[in-house]
Amino acid sequence: MAELKKLRLALNKGEKLRFLSHLDYAQAVERMIRRAEIKMAFSEGFNPHMKISFSSALALGVTAAAEYIDMDVIEDDSLESIIERLNRVAPPGLEVLGGKEMPDKVKKMMAICNFAIYEVTGPVTDENADWNALLKPFNEAPEISYEKVTPKKTRIIDVKEFVKEPIVASVKDGMVTLTMGIGIYPQGTIKPSEVWNLGKDQYNWPITSGYEIHRKAIMVENEEGRYTPLEINY
Repeated sequence: MAELKKLRLALNKGEKLRFLSHLDYAQAVERMIRRAEIKMAFSEGFNPHMKISFSSALALGVTAAAEYIDMDVIEDDSLESIIERLNRVAPPGLEVLGGKEMPDKVKKMMAICNFAIYEVTGPVTDENADWNALLKPFNEAPEISYEKVTPKKTRIIDVKEFVKEPIVASVKDGMVTLTMGIGIYPQGTIKPSEVWNLGKDQYNWPITSGYEIHRKAIMVENEEGRYTPLEINY
């Protein structure tokens, strides 16, 4: 009998899948696994489901350079062969980019992935703006209070607790891309869209309320540095 293996895969979430909700994305992954006829381990109980866990729940409309999943398979096949089988049936925008076999007892990625790099792109209202000067007050502020509104409650947070490094801007063809590194902690996080709107409203960044978000990386940050989920072994 084939033995149980835990595989960690990096998947694309490309432009064609931008408007898939996290639930729809998860279902698309499951359909791909079924079409590739990968033998999966299932949970026990009344409603068994495939043993898959995701690194994060991407918001609707956000693309990602890589989304990571852990999956428990019961296969003799090699990792390379499993990736090839999946890519043969993958819908456009959901290709497997890479993977590795993980130890049996591995922490859930949602518990360890604590840093993300986002690119937020939208039209500028002033093409001659000096973005270095515009970003300086935000980047150099020791703290920035922001009223975070959620369906359950409204609270004041310090934006600089979550925006970990200076925001960088690049302008091209009337569009600006702001690259921001954001921490994801047990006490919460801040959305890249909230940083964008805060810059527009409080710091007079010459942007509109229209933007697109791309997550360039989701990572594990520790004392040694930052690592992708495929570079970490726990």
